[in-house]
Amino acid sequence: MLCGGADSIVLATGYDRLEAREGEYPYCRCTGCGLVSRKTSPEAEDIGALYPEAYPPHRTVGQRKSERLVNRLAIEYVYGVESLSRPWMWRLLARALCRRIMKNTQRPRGANRLLDVGCGAGRRLERYRRLGWKVCGIDINARAVEACRRTGLEVHHGTVFDAPYPGGTFDLVCLDHVIEHLLAPARVLERAAEFLAPRGKIVLTSPNSRGIGFLLYRSCWFHLDAPRHLFLFDPHTIRLLASQAGLLTRKVVTRSSPVSLCRSRHYAMTQGHTLPGDLAARRAVLERSARSRKPHRMYRRLVWPLTACCALFGRGDVLEAEFTIAGQADNR
Repeated sequence: MLCGGADSIVLATGYDRLEAREGEYPYCRCTGCGLVSRKTSPEAEDIGALYPEAYPPHRTVGQRKSERLVNRLAIEYVYGVESLSRPWMWRLLARALCRRIMKNTQRPRGANRLLDVGCGAGRRLERYRRLGWKVCGIDINARAVEACRRTGLEVHHGTVFDAPYPGGTFDLVCLDHVIEHLLAPARVLERAAEFLAPRGKIVLTSPNSRGIGFLLYRSCWFHLDAPRHLFLFDPHTIRLLASQAGLLTRKVVTRSSPVSLCRSRHYAMTQGHTLPGDLAARRAVLERSARSRKPHRMYRRLVWPLTACCALFGRGDVLEAEFTIAGQADNR
Protein backbone atom coordinates (compact mmCIF):
# COMPACT_ATOMS: atom_id res chain seq x y z
CA MET A 1 0.00 0.00 0.00
CA LEU A 2 1.15 3.55 -0.66
CA CYS A 3 0.67 4.57 2.96
CA GLY A 4 2.21 1.45 4.45
CA GLY A 5 -1.08 0.51 6.11
CA ALA A 6 -2.22 -3.07 6.61
CA ASP A 7 -6.00 -2.64 6.89
CA SER A 8 -8.19 -3.08 3.82
CA ILE A 9 -11.69 -4.06 2.75
CA VAL A 10 -12.64 -6.42 -0.09
CA LEU A 11 -14.46 -4.63 -2.92
CA ALA A 12 -14.85 -7.30 -5.59
CA THR A 13 -13.77 -10.78 -6.59
CA GLY A 14 -12.27 -10.86 -10.06
CA TYR A 15 -12.03 -13.68 -12.59
CA ASP A 16 -9.98 -14.04 -15.74
CA ARG A 17 -12.62 -13.26 -18.38
CA LEU A 18 -10.31 -13.69 -21.38
CA GLU A 19 -8.96 -17.18 -20.73
CA ALA A 20 -10.28 -20.10 -18.67
CA ARG A 21 -8.08 -20.07 -15.59
CA GLU A 22 -8.61 -21.57 -12.18
CA GLY A 23 -8.87 -19.34 -9.17
CA GLU A 24 -10.49 -16.17 -7.92
CA TYR A 25 -8.79 -12.82 -7.36
CA PRO A 26 -10.13 -10.60 -4.56
CA TYR A 27 -9.44 -6.87 -4.88
CA CYS A 28 -9.16 -4.78 -1.71
CA ARG A 29 -9.12 -1.06 -0.93
CA CYS A 30 -6.66 0.22 1.67
CA THR A 31 -8.54 2.04 4.42
CA GLY A 32 -5.63 4.45 4.79
CA CYS A 33 -4.71 5.72 1.32
CA GLY A 34 -7.54 4.25 -0.78
CA LEU A 35 -5.34 2.23 -3.16
CA VAL A 36 -7.08 -0.80 -4.67
CA SER A 37 -4.94 -3.88 -5.22
CA ARG A 38 -5.10 -7.62 -5.62
CA LYS A 39 -5.20 -9.27 -2.22
CA THR A 40 -2.32 -11.55 -3.19
CA SER A 41 0.32 -10.49 -5.71
CA PRO A 42 1.99 -12.98 -8.05
CA GLU A 43 5.69 -13.71 -8.07
CA ALA A 44 7.65 -11.79 -10.69
CA GLU A 45 8.47 -14.96 -12.64
CA ASP A 46 4.78 -15.90 -12.84
CA ILE A 47 3.47 -12.65 -14.34
CA GLY A 48 4.18 -13.60 -17.95
CA ALA A 49 1.89 -16.63 -17.67
CA LEU A 50 -1.09 -14.36 -16.87
CA TYR A 51 -1.24 -13.06 -20.45
CA PRO A 52 -3.04 -15.15 -23.08
CA GLU A 53 -1.32 -15.66 -26.41
CA ALA A 54 -4.00 -13.52 -28.08
CA TYR A 55 -3.88 -10.71 -25.46
CA PRO A 56 -5.30 -7.72 -27.41
CA PRO A 57 -2.52 -5.11 -26.77
CA HIS A 58 0.08 -7.58 -28.05
CA ARG A 59 -1.66 -8.10 -31.40
CA THR A 60 -0.82 -6.10 -34.50
CA VAL A 61 -3.70 -3.77 -35.40
CA GLY A 62 -3.91 -1.87 -38.68
CA GLN A 63 -4.51 1.84 -38.86
CA ARG A 64 -8.18 2.74 -38.74
CA LYS A 65 -9.73 4.18 -41.86
CA SER A 66 -10.76 7.32 -39.98
CA GLU A 67 -7.14 7.86 -38.95
CA ARG A 68 -5.92 7.43 -42.52
CA LEU A 69 -8.38 10.05 -43.77
CA VAL A 70 -7.23 12.76 -41.38
CA ASN A 71 -3.63 11.70 -41.00
CA ARG A 72 -2.24 14.09 -43.62
CA LEU A 73 -4.29 16.99 -42.24
CA ALA A 74 -3.15 16.23 -38.69
CA ILE A 75 0.50 16.03 -39.69
CA GLU A 76 0.40 19.27 -41.64
CA TYR A 77 -1.45 21.46 -39.16
CA VAL A 78 -1.74 19.93 -35.67
CA TYR A 79 0.61 17.18 -34.50
CA GLY A 80 3.43 17.03 -37.02
CA VAL A 81 6.78 18.51 -36.09
CA GLU A 82 6.40 21.23 -38.75
CA SER A 83 2.84 22.17 -37.77
CA LEU A 84 3.87 25.13 -35.60
CA SER A 85 5.07 26.97 -38.68
CA ARG A 86 1.61 26.84 -40.32
CA PRO A 87 -0.85 29.79 -40.20
CA TRP A 88 -2.63 29.86 -36.84
CA MET A 89 -6.10 30.01 -38.40
CA TRP A 90 -5.54 26.84 -40.38
CA ARG A 91 -4.07 25.14 -37.31
CA LEU A 92 -7.13 26.09 -35.25
CA LEU A 93 -9.52 24.71 -37.86
CA ALA A 94 -7.55 21.49 -38.35
CA ARG A 95 -7.34 20.96 -34.58
CA ALA A 96 -11.13 21.12 -34.31
CA LEU A 97 -11.52 18.59 -37.13
CA CYS A 98 -8.92 16.19 -35.75
CA ARG A 99 -9.69 16.52 -32.05
CA ARG A 100 -11.84 13.40 -31.70
CA ILE A 101 -9.84 11.04 -33.87
CA MET A 102 -6.43 12.14 -32.59
CA LYS A 103 -7.55 13.12 -29.10
CA ASN A 104 -4.91 11.07 -27.25
CA THR A 105 -2.01 12.39 -29.34
CA GLN A 106 0.47 14.87 -27.87
CA ARG A 107 1.42 17.93 -29.86
CA PRO A 108 5.08 18.66 -30.84
CA ARG A 109 7.39 18.97 -27.87
CA GLY A 110 11.09 19.75 -27.59
CA ALA A 111 13.06 17.67 -30.09
CA ASN A 112 10.04 15.34 -30.51
CA ARG A 113 11.58 12.18 -29.04
CA LEU A 114 9.14 9.60 -27.63
CA LEU A 115 9.67 6.59 -25.40
CA ASP A 116 6.66 4.28 -25.07
CA VAL A 117 6.96 2.02 -22.02
CA GLY A 118 4.82 -1.08 -22.52
CA CYS A 119 4.38 -0.31 -26.21
CA GLY A 120 2.63 -3.58 -27.11
CA ALA A 121 2.46 -4.14 -30.86
CA GLY A 122 3.52 -0.54 -31.54
CA ARG A 123 0.36 1.24 -32.56
CA ARG A 124 1.28 4.44 -30.71
CA LEU A 125 4.87 4.30 -31.93
CA GLU A 126 3.71 3.99 -35.52
CA ARG A 127 1.35 6.95 -35.10
CA TYR A 128 4.06 9.22 -33.75
CA ARG A 129 6.56 8.03 -36.33
CA ARG A 130 4.16 9.11 -39.08
CA LEU A 131 3.95 12.49 -37.35
CA GLY A 132 7.71 12.96 -37.60
CA TRP A 133 8.81 11.98 -34.08
CA LYS A 134 11.83 9.82 -33.27
CA VAL A 135 10.27 6.88 -31.43
CA CYS A 136 11.53 4.06 -29.22
CA GLY A 137 9.66 1.48 -27.18
CA ILE A 138 10.01 -1.05 -24.38
CA ASP A 139 7.95 -4.21 -23.85
CA ILE A 140 8.44 -7.51 -22.03
CA ASN A 141 6.36 -9.56 -24.49
CA ALA A 142 8.44 -11.20 -27.19
CA ARG A 143 5.56 -11.46 -29.70
CA ALA A 144 4.73 -7.77 -29.34
CA VAL A 145 8.38 -6.76 -29.73
CA GLU A 146 8.75 -8.88 -32.85
CA ALA A 147 5.61 -7.31 -34.34
CA CYS A 148 7.15 -3.87 -33.79
CA ARG A 149 10.50 -4.79 -35.23
CA ARG A 150 8.92 -6.21 -38.38
CA THR A 151 7.73 -2.68 -39.18
CA GLY A 152 11.13 -1.14 -38.50
CA LEU A 153 10.38 0.23 -35.03
CA GLU A 154 13.16 0.39 -32.46
CA VAL A 155 11.87 -1.55 -29.44
CA HIS A 156 13.75 -3.04 -26.50
CA HIS A 157 12.67 -6.48 -25.27
CA GLY A 158 12.84 -6.12 -21.51
CA THR A 159 12.05 -3.56 -18.83
CA VAL A 160 12.89 0.06 -18.05
CA PHE A 161 15.66 -1.18 -15.76
CA ASP A 162 17.67 -2.92 -18.50
CA ALA A 163 16.73 -0.65 -21.43
CA PRO A 164 19.80 0.59 -23.37
CA TYR A 165 18.50 4.13 -23.94
CA PRO A 166 20.55 6.95 -22.41
CA GLY A 167 19.01 9.06 -19.69
CA GLY A 168 17.79 12.59 -20.26
CA THR A 169 17.01 12.15 -23.96
CA PHE A 170 13.22 11.82 -24.37
CA ASP A 171 10.79 14.72 -24.47
CA LEU A 172 7.80 12.46 -23.85
CA VAL A 173 7.55 9.16 -21.98
CA CYS A 174 4.22 7.33 -22.26
CA LEU A 175 2.86 4.61 -20.00
CA ASP A 176 -0.52 3.76 -21.47
CA HIS A 177 -2.40 1.24 -19.32
CA VAL A 178 0.89 -0.08 -17.96
CA ILE A 179 1.28 1.04 -14.36
CA GLU A 180 -1.57 -1.16 -13.10
CA HIS A 181 0.29 -4.28 -14.30
CA LEU A 182 3.49 -3.65 -12.33
CA LEU A 183 4.67 -5.10 -9.03
CA ALA A 184 6.68 -1.95 -8.21
CA PRO A 185 4.94 0.97 -9.96
CA ALA A 186 6.74 3.71 -8.01
CA ARG A 187 10.17 2.33 -8.92
CA VAL A 188 9.19 2.09 -12.59
CA LEU A 189 7.93 5.69 -12.61
CA GLU A 190 11.14 6.83 -10.93
CA ARG A 191 13.21 5.02 -13.56
CA ALA A 192 11.02 6.38 -16.39
CA ALA A 193 11.71 9.90 -15.14
CA GLU A 194 15.44 9.34 -15.64
CA PHE A 195 14.81 9.11 -19.40
CA LEU A 196 13.26 12.59 -19.52
CA ALA A 197 15.06 15.44 -21.23
CA PRO A 198 14.92 18.87 -19.54
CA ARG A 199 11.29 20.03 -19.53
CA GLY A 200 10.11 16.63 -20.70
CA LYS A 201 6.99 15.02 -19.30
CA ILE A 202 5.49 11.64 -18.50
CA VAL A 203 1.97 10.92 -19.74
CA LEU A 204 0.17 8.08 -17.99
CA THR A 205 -3.23 6.44 -18.38
CA SER A 206 -4.71 3.83 -16.07
CA PRO A 207 -8.13 2.55 -14.94
CA ASN A 208 -9.88 4.68 -12.33
CA SER A 209 -10.99 2.66 -9.32
CA ARG A 210 -13.43 5.48 -8.42
CA GLY A 211 -14.98 5.36 -11.88
CA ILE A 212 -18.62 4.74 -12.71
CA GLY A 213 -17.84 1.38 -14.35
CA PHE A 214 -16.37 -0.16 -11.21
CA LEU A 215 -19.21 1.26 -9.13
CA LEU A 216 -21.87 -0.30 -11.38
CA TYR A 217 -20.31 -3.61 -12.42
CA ARG A 218 -17.67 -4.54 -9.81
CA SER A 219 -16.33 -8.01 -10.80
CA CYS A 220 -17.62 -7.58 -14.38
CA TRP A 221 -15.96 -4.20 -14.89
CA PHE A 222 -14.06 -4.38 -18.16
CA HIS A 223 -11.05 -2.49 -16.77
CA LEU A 224 -10.70 -4.79 -13.76
CA ASP A 225 -8.98 -7.29 -16.07
CA ALA A 226 -8.14 -9.78 -13.35
CA PRO A 227 -5.63 -11.24 -12.71
CA ARG A 228 -3.37 -9.02 -14.83
CA HIS A 229 -4.18 -5.74 -13.06
CA LEU A 230 -2.34 -5.73 -9.75
CA PHE A 231 -3.18 -2.16 -8.69
CA LEU A 232 -6.07 0.20 -9.46
CA PHE A 233 -5.48 3.89 -8.86
CA ASP A 234 -7.76 6.91 -8.51
CA PRO A 235 -6.99 10.66 -8.77
CA HIS A 236 -5.75 10.76 -5.17
CA THR A 237 -3.58 7.62 -5.21
CA ILE A 238 -2.01 8.40 -8.58
CA ARG A 239 -0.77 11.68 -7.09
CA LEU A 240 0.62 9.79 -4.10
CA LEU A 241 2.39 7.40 -6.46
CA ALA A 242 3.95 10.27 -8.40
CA SER A 243 5.10 11.90 -5.16
CA GLN A 244 6.80 8.68 -4.07
CA ALA A 245 8.61 8.60 -7.42
CA GLY A 246 9.81 12.18 -6.95
CA LEU A 247 7.58 13.60 -9.67
CA LEU A 248 5.44 16.72 -9.81
CA THR A 249 1.84 16.18 -10.89
CA ARG A 250 0.83 18.64 -13.62
CA LYS A 251 -2.59 17.28 -14.47
CA VAL A 252 -5.00 14.52 -13.49
CA VAL A 253 -8.31 14.17 -15.29
CA THR A 254 -10.67 11.30 -15.96
CA ARG A 255 -12.36 10.30 -19.15
CA SER A 256 -14.97 7.72 -19.93
CA SER A 257 -16.52 6.04 -22.92
CA PRO A 258 -19.79 4.17 -23.37
CA VAL A 259 -17.69 1.37 -24.90
CA SER A 260 -16.26 0.45 -21.49
CA LEU A 261 -19.72 0.24 -19.93
CA CYS A 262 -21.00 -1.77 -22.91
CA ARG A 263 -18.20 -4.31 -22.52
CA SER A 264 -18.81 -4.51 -18.79
CA ARG A 265 -22.52 -5.06 -19.41
CA HIS A 266 -21.67 -7.77 -21.92
CA TYR A 267 -19.61 -9.59 -19.29
CA ALA A 268 -22.47 -9.30 -16.79
CA MET A 269 -25.07 -10.59 -19.27
CA THR A 270 -23.08 -13.45 -20.81
CA GLN A 271 -20.72 -14.54 -18.00
CA GLY A 272 -22.32 -13.37 -14.77
CA HIS A 273 -20.63 -11.83 -11.77
CA THR A 274 -19.25 -15.21 -10.66
CA LEU A 275 -17.80 -17.93 -12.85
CA PRO A 276 -18.16 -21.69 -12.25
CA GLY A 277 -15.50 -23.33 -10.11
CA ASP A 278 -15.16 -26.24 -12.54
CA LEU A 279 -12.59 -25.33 -15.22
CA ALA A 280 -14.45 -27.04 -18.08
CA ALA A 281 -17.68 -25.26 -17.20
CA ARG A 282 -15.82 -21.97 -16.89
CA ARG A 283 -14.27 -22.46 -20.34
CA ALA A 284 -17.71 -23.15 -21.82
CA VAL A 285 -19.07 -19.90 -20.34
CA LEU A 286 -16.18 -17.86 -21.77
CA GLU A 287 -16.51 -19.46 -25.20
CA ARG A 288 -20.25 -18.73 -25.33
CA SER A 289 -19.58 -15.16 -24.26
CA ALA A 290 -16.96 -14.69 -26.99
CA ARG A 291 -19.34 -16.02 -29.65
CA SER A 292 -22.37 -14.03 -28.54
CA ARG A 293 -23.41 -10.85 -30.27
CA LYS A 294 -23.06 -7.51 -28.51
CA PRO A 295 -26.32 -5.64 -29.28
CA HIS A 296 -25.67 -2.65 -27.05
CA ARG A 297 -26.38 0.22 -29.43
CA MET A 298 -29.35 1.59 -27.50
CA TYR A 299 -27.59 1.13 -24.17
CA ARG A 300 -24.56 2.95 -25.55
CA ARG A 301 -26.67 5.92 -26.58
CA LEU A 302 -28.42 6.01 -23.22
CA VAL A 303 -25.26 5.98 -21.11
CA TRP A 304 -23.27 8.47 -23.19
CA PRO A 305 -24.52 11.51 -21.19
CA LEU A 306 -23.82 9.63 -17.95
CA THR A 307 -20.21 8.84 -18.91
CA ALA A 308 -19.58 12.41 -20.04
CA CYS A 309 -20.92 13.80 -16.78
CA CYS A 310 -18.99 11.31 -14.64
CA ALA A 311 -15.73 12.20 -16.39
CA LEU A 312 -16.18 15.85 -15.43
CA PHE A 313 -16.49 14.95 -11.73
CA GLY A 314 -13.57 12.53 -11.54
CA ARG A 315 -15.68 9.42 -12.03
CA GLY A 316 -14.58 8.51 -15.55
CA ASP A 317 -13.35 4.97 -16.08
CA VAL A 318 -9.82 6.02 -17.09
CA LEU A 319 -7.29 8.34 -15.47
CA GLU A 320 -5.10 10.60 -17.56
CA ALA A 321 -2.14 12.11 -15.71
CA GLU A 322 0.88 14.21 -16.65
CA PHE A 323 4.04 14.43 -14.55
CA THR A 324 7.28 16.34 -14.75
CA ILE A 325 10.47 16.28 -12.74
CA ALA A 326 10.09 18.44 -9.65
CA GLY A 327 11.88 21.77 -10.01
CA GLN A 328 11.76 21.86 -13.79
CA ALA A 329 9.54 24.25 -15.74
CA ASP A 330 7.10 22.66 -18.13
CA ASN A 331 7.02 24.03 -21.66
CA ARG A 332 3.54 22.98 -22.55
